[in-house]
Amino acid sequence: MRTWGRSLVVAGLAATQLTNAYELDLSSKESIKDVARSIAEDMMTFYTGNLPGEVPGLLPDPYYWWESGALMGSLIDYWYYTGDTRWNDIVEEGLLFQVGPNNDYMPPNQTLTEGNDDQGFWGMAVLSAAEYKFKDPPRDKPQWLALAQAVFNSQAAR
Repeated sequence: MRTWGRSLVVAGLAATQLTNAYELDLSSKESIKDVARSIAEDMMTFYTGNLPGEVPGLLPDPYYWWESGALMGSLIDYWYYTGDTRWNDIVEEGLLFQVGPNNDYMPPNQTLTEGNDDQGFWGMAVLSAAEYKFKDPPRDKPQWLALAQAVFNSQAAR
C-alpha cells in the first residue's frame, strides 16, 4: 500500500468509528477513487475548524493535535492521487494556522500535548505538500518546504 493509502487509512480510523462499509474493487481506478472520496467525506464530518468560532486545522475534542495533522496530510494525499480539490482550501488554512510563531509547528495552543511525534505529523503533511506541488501558500506566509525544514531543524536540535 502506498504512503497515501496508509495515511488516509490511519486518519480515517483515527477520526471515525468503523460504522460504514466500503465496497472496493482494486481492479478499478474509479472504485478506488470513489472509496477514497467516501472516506475523505466521512473524515471531514468530524472536522469543525472551518466553522465560525472554531480553530482552523483542529479536530474537536476528544481528538488530539497529531490526529489533525494526520487528517491534513491524508487530505493532501487524497488530492494528489484523485485530483479532487474539494478540501484544498480547508487544508491550506489549517496548515498555515497551526504553524506557530517560529513557523515550526509548535503553536502555543498545543503546548500541553505537543511532542516530536505530534509535530512530525504536521511536518510530514507539509513535506507532502511540497513534494506533490500542492498550491503554494500566499507569498507573505511560510512555504511548505520551509515549514518541513523548520520541523526537521527543531527536532534535530532536540
